[in-house]
Amino acid sequence: MHTTSVTSSYYVLLRHGKYIQQAPKAELKSQFCSITNSLPAVATKYLEKHKWDLLQALQTFYNQPAQTAVPNKKVSKDLEAIFDKYKDPESPAIILIDGTLAYLEDLGFDPEDLVSLTLAYVLKSPQTGEFNRDVFLEVWSTLGISSIQGMKSHILAQHQSIADSPSEFEKFYQYVFDFVRGSDVRIKTIGYEDAVLYWKMLFSSRESLADALTMLNHWYTFIETNKRNISKDAWNMFYKFVIQVIVADPVNLTGYDEMSAWPSVVDEFMEWLQDNEILPPQ
Repeated sequence: MHTTSVTSSYYVLLRHGKYIQQAPKAELKSQFCSITNSLPAVATKYLEKHKWDLLQALQTFYNQPAQTAVPNKKVSKDLEAIFDKYKDPESPAIILIDGTLAYLEDLGFDPEDLVSLTLAYVLKSPQTGEFNRDVFLEVWSTLGISSIQGMKSHILAQHQSIADSPSEFEKFYQYVFDFVRGSDVRIKTIGYEDAVLYWKMLFSSRESLADALTMLNHWYTFIETNKRNISKDAWNMFYKFVIQVIVADPVNLTGYDEMSAWPSVVDEFMEWLQDNEILPPQ
């Protein structure tokens, strides 16, 4: 039995099951992964088995022997051959930048397209241009995928799923900071140029942010003008600022409250907007 079956998150769901069952499939899958710490493929397996009844899927998951919760499939030779094609000759347990570029080319993905970040997210890449052998084989084996075409189809489907689910997009957004920073957790910030580059990549294609793009461009100008490197907290909180303040009123930002716990860079941005007569003084 899974020792995590008494998790408080699970019992919260039991109390609010009616609401949860009405959620979109992407949200149900995100909830399952968050509670069980499972791969999306495992979530899909249990949810489909129970016709997307989250509570039933969780009950089955927690009542299964631990060793069967995540399928322990034998890695196919075809899948190993795919990894080996791109592995670094001097570090055979990882794919590095040259192999990553070749992999993306075979998948038909532009390295500068957001879908390449989706690939990194699905394969839990620790930093730009790097994939770990064990994770690569585990993810694709769990999904039962051992061909380039199968990988491409799955990534495109996940890319759409992330785009359609606000909660999944926010998790994806938060992952991007760690991806850009790299695996050295001693590094606390990312450079302002990288931050702006990835903000533009993440936000420009989201229809829900179409009306916010003018204000977002002011934000990019402010960050570049002041050369402000970005901490993880500022990165994560800025997304909340985008949704709660900029999207709500993209012209006047009336939802901003200087007494709220926004990071200092957001407060400085508001002052900058007023100093440059983009917003009236408050």
